Amino acid sequence: MIDGIPINVETLTPVGLYILLVLLLFFERVVPIGRVRAEQENTKYWREVSDKKDLTISQLTETNRLLAGGVGETVAKVMTELQIKAGDDE
Repeated sequence: MIDGIPINVETLTPVGLYILLVLLLFFERVVPIGRVRAEQENTKYWREVSDKKDLTISQLTETNRLLAGGVGETVAKVMTELQIKAGDDE
């Protein structure tokens, strides 16, 4: 029995086999090889897209880290210069 389809081997005729094949295809118990290959190609495409996205995110993270460090150094330098200039005015 294949998921609720009773199979009797003695009475299975060519028409019965055809009906069984159609039912298996309809309920997606048997999948054509073309559909499998198409899904594999689709999976491969989305995996490449995901890898490219991960690479882009890691590059942006590194860029943001470098920029944040540069901003911190600039702020420290500006504040130091302001303190020095404020001390000169007194």
